[in-house]
Amino acid sequence: MTSNASSDPKNSAILEVGCEELPAGLLPGVIANMRMLAEEAMPILGISAERVRALGTPVRLILRLEGLSQDTIPRETLIPGPPLSAAGTWPQAPSPAAAGFSRTHGVPMETLEIVDFPKGKYLCVRKKEESRPVFDVLPELFGRVLSGLEFPKAMRWAGGTGPFLRPVLWILALYRDEVVGFEFAGQVSGRLTFTPRFLGMEPVLLRNVAQYAQEVRGWGVELDLEARKERIQNDLTLSLKLEESSENWEDGSTLLTDPDLLQEVACLVEGFRVIPADLPEKYRTLPPAVIRTVLKVHQRFFVVDSPKGDTVVHFFGVSANPKGDLAVVRDGYVRVVTARLEDAAYYIARDRRQTLSDRLPELDGVAFFPGVGSLGDKVRAARRMVLECMALLPDAILTAQDLTREGLSIILERAATLYKADLVTGLVKEFPELEGAIGRTYYLWEREGAGTDPYDAQIAQAMALHYQPRTFRDPCPEDLPSALLSLADRAVSQAGAFLGGANPSGSLDPFALRRSGQGMLRLLVEHRWPIRLSSLAQLALAAWNHPEGARVGSLLVDFWEDRLLAVLSKEGDSLWGRAARLGDEPPFVTARRGEFLQEFLNSQDFSSFEMLKTRVERILPDESFGSVDPGLFTEKDEKSLWDPLSVLDRHPFPDAPENADFYGEVRRLKPLIPLVESFFDSVLVNDPDPVVRKNRLALLSVLRKRLSVLGRLDLLLASARKERTPG
Repeated sequence: MTSNASSDPKNSAILEVGCEELPAGLLPGVIANMRMLAEEAMPILGISAERVRALGTPVRLILRLEGLSQDTIPRETLIPGPPLSAAGTWPQAPSPAAAGFSRTHGVPMETLEIVDFPKGKYLCVRKKEESRPVFDVLPELFGRVLSGLEFPKAMRWAGGTGPFLRPVLWILALYRDEVVGFEFAGQVSGRLTFTPRFLGMEPVLLRNVAQYAQEVRGWGVELDLEARKERIQNDLTLSLKLEESSENWEDGSTLLTDPDLLQEVACLVEGFRVIPADLPEKYRTLPPAVIRTVLKVHQRFFVVDSPKGDTVVHFFGVSANPKGDLAVVRDGYVRVVTARLEDAAYYIARDRRQTLSDRLPELDGVAFFPGVGSLGDKVRAARRMVLECMALLPDAILTAQDLTREGLSIILERAATLYKADLVTGLVKEFPELEGAIGRTYYLWEREGAGTDPYDAQIAQAMALHYQPRTFRDPCPEDLPSALLSLADRAVSQAGAFLGGANPSGSLDPFALRRSGQGMLRLLVEHRWPIRLSSLAQLALAAWNHPEGARVGSLLVDFWEDRLLAVLSKEGDSLWGRAARLGDEPPFVTARRGEFLQEFLNSQDFSSFEMLKTRVERILPDESFGSVDPGLFTEKDEKSLWDPLSVLDRHPFPDAPENADFYGEVRRLKPLIPLVESFFDSVLVNDPDPVVRKNRLALLSVLRKRLSVLGRLDLLLASARKERTPG
């Protein structure tokens, strides 16, 4: 059901707050917050409704309550007072605190109740609230919702009115055909709403709730954000088909739909009209990345690729004025695009007078962090580090991508030398979104006349993709050169930030190091590289050759450990990461253990292994016991346990990080469970003889070491018990 469809208006209420233009990026969160606040406040006020809806456009926020009960639900409230220990001899000789509590609530002393709380017994008042007409309670509900909205920044206007996200222009509040009267942000609620701007912002006086839906339908406005996005998407698709069927555009053109752009555009319009436009032929030879950036990022247009996919010929604009003249609006779109592309063409022509290599000295004039070095220093540090990281990878990882160590070294050396040179080009200074992408383009242009080089495409690819992943949702680069360069760039950047004292603190993270750190950890996890965080920190700090490197090493590792927990968290809970993380092992091994534990927790074997592991750990103190001497065994069950355990002890798990098969380890350890149980039943671990005792503890320490590879089972057990406990 769309927002324009009216359910039974009987016992329905509507709240509409008209504002000046709301920020597109904040609108979805404000809408969701309105609904949450309403749903939280309604039970407190005794209001029930069949449906609660929060809607919104750039200039209005709407809350609809459908199927309201005519009266509130009678409620009983328990109000705690002083503890019984501080109530004197109640009720005969109450303390001043108890007497004051009784007097404040206007109830006789004898009617107070004693109620057990977790912290003890307290005197309480039990108050009953009778049912009231819902109309009498709606003003409080609407006021709570609007007052409870939170914004990153709020405004005040007209002599200090507010605060609110934007100045409030009107408030419409109706229950059936009656005005819900209240005041907020300098406006008194009433029956008045206003048409959209493309209809002149004309006032409309409403008789009842049902008329509101009729008016909105007549305006052609979709109030529901998700439905509005769907309508825009459908209109874009239909417009493309119409342009192709009318032979204005060639068949096989592709509409590039970006979910983030679609959301932003839907937050910028009430009514809309999709307008097709052609890119001026003069600019179609510009790099597609440049054209797409101008259209999408700078103008919020939807790009249409040619059937060949290598050029951009057409685009769509979504006009917020569906009544406007199509030709006039289209011409306006083409003019603004032409102006930006003319700028781009100028900078490209000027940039090509110099090669990327010629620009490298300019990087030394760009500060990276005060006291740490320049951007040129960072590039040289990353170049040193990326080759060190390559040396840590086994040959199998290179072979899987048909790379030799010599070839990969050549690719990384060239890419790491030039990968930041485009930052000092005129085009990137004017269009920062093109960093990386335009470096690839410029490099390939330079190599066109230099003959065939089998590595050019991979070098250019690494230069372009080393920024990925930019966000948590972005994919990591799949090819090895790009991924390694991204890893080295992030590690060196974060090491430099820590050396410069810019490490995150609390909620402050001005250089987005947390996001960058998570991207780095994702590279290590998803590519399954056997690189430890301590080794990575050592390489990153050594690449800077800074005197403070030793001091910040542990801080950097701790920061990355925290980011790894964020990467491995499940639904925001870091428990899985904490249960899976065992010391300074390669992060992908921890991730693999985490995946194993999520299934193992629900298996039949989990409780047996958890009990066994917990029992062994409780007995053993935190100390070393040396090696096991089978000649000191005095009980049959000692030897029965040691024989298979000693075989496992001769083969460390895993013998290499890529061989961490946790299910295989469970199969190897499972036959030991009955042997351990027999051992505990018949063997006195803490034998009076210190030599025998130490030998038995040494045996159990071997078992503990082997069991520990499965992770912190005790943490998962505590979590599982908590989830299964009612309340």
